[in-house]
Amino acid sequence: FVKTRDLAIHYQKQGSGAPVILLHGWPQTAYEWRHQIDHLARSFTVYAPDNRGFGLTDKPRIRITRDLLARDVIEFMDALGLAQATLIGHDWGGIIGFKVAMDYADRVDRIGLIDTSTTHWPSWAGHAYWAKVPDVAMAFFSRCSDDFMGWCFAGERPDYGSVVAPFPPDPLPGALYDWCDSKALSHYRSAFSPPDVHFASTQYYSSGLPMHRVQLTAQGEETFDYIGGAGCVRIWNHPQGFVAHPDVAEPLCFGPEDWNKTFDKPALFVYSPMLVPAGFKEGEPVAGYQLGGNSWEDSIVRPFPQLQTRAISCGHYIPEEAPDALNAVLDEFLL
Repeated sequence: FVKTRDLAIHYQKQGSGAPVILLHGWPQTAYEWRHQIDHLARSFTVYAPDNRGFGLTDKPRIRITRDLLARDVIEFMDALGLAQATLIGHDWGGIIGFKVAMDYADRVDRIGLIDTSTTHWPSWAGHAYWAKVPDVAMAFFSRCSDDFMGWCFAGERPDYGSVVAPFPPDPLPGALYDWCDSKALSHYRSAFSPPDVHFASTQYYSSGLPMHRVQLTAQGEETFDYIGGAGCVRIWNHPQGFVAHPDVAEPLCFGPEDWNKTFDKPALFVYSPMLVPAGFKEGEPVAGYQLGGNSWEDSIVRPFPQLQTRAISCGHYIPEEAPDALNAVLDEFLL
């Protein structure tokens, strides 16, 4: 553990060399990086913290924003005496890492983002709207935690009963589940079971993603209109389903303050068919696919003048589903 101003942060450390910080996704812990820690520690000092509200890190019941999560990373670095580090983030770890790179660029040597978002939210991902409905997400997590973990990581068909949730019973598109042995599933079920984790999970989406409609001016510039939690509740409760609501015809923006910022250092984006389906054909990466051309993909490309992109054929949980492929990509980027 390391103590920051307001958190005791649990982390793993291994290796020697330049510092690399691995930021895990939701609903996971630093355990998701076990294959990358051993591999990268051959060349780097690797740090893998549990994010605020997860794993063994403190879980204060306060409002959680991207600003707060980025500050957690900086204070983690300060407590360890790290003036600068490379950040690698998956899912929510990527959202956090991106915010650090935008607001504290002098502290970041380079950044790798894995199947994540930067400023815009993929319209089909309804849990960001659902989590803003009062009490619904907390009720789901408290009653269906084990089933939800089994669905996420093992492809088990869940029984949610009458609890409302945006997670369909079918397996995730393209997901590979052979990585999820009994040890991994037991870890995630145990780690996700505390009510304080349910609170943090709800906060990440309810307060951490303030949604804005995106509109284009006559000059082609984007402007933003905050819709608030009530607007997201209306989206979720649309009679024909949230995907039919006109506000999600284009991806909503949760980070308008970062739209015109750039990070002019090496950057990497690794994607799966779930987030970039156009980058794959019959399950295989499209050779030479150029990310961009729609507002969500543009939000990945725009901030990074030195962006490299790589595709990996698996599901969303790339560090665990395809560790060897990801390790090879990280070697290419970091070494």
